[in-house]
Amino acid sequence: MPEIMIREKLWKDLVAVARKRGQRAESLAENAVSEYLQRVADEDLLHRSERAAHKTKFRIGDTEQIIRKWRRNRKGI
Repeated sequence: MPEIMIREKLWKDLVAVARKRGQRAESLAENAVSEYLQRVADEDLLHRSERAAHKTKFRIGDTEQIIRKWRRNRKGI
């Protein structure tokens, strides 16, 4: 596993939080990095979705109406 360098002040703050939570500092650091990477992936997906939404020829209200109509027809209502 690769090792990383963390500033001493940051590490001490992380250790303090880990102690309060009853966790190992290393585990807390891994969780923090993992959550950060997930958030970046979520933000990228949101950005791509927003770009796709801007490219569509329908306004959001029209799109919602189309989807509702499609769902009603699919259910046979």
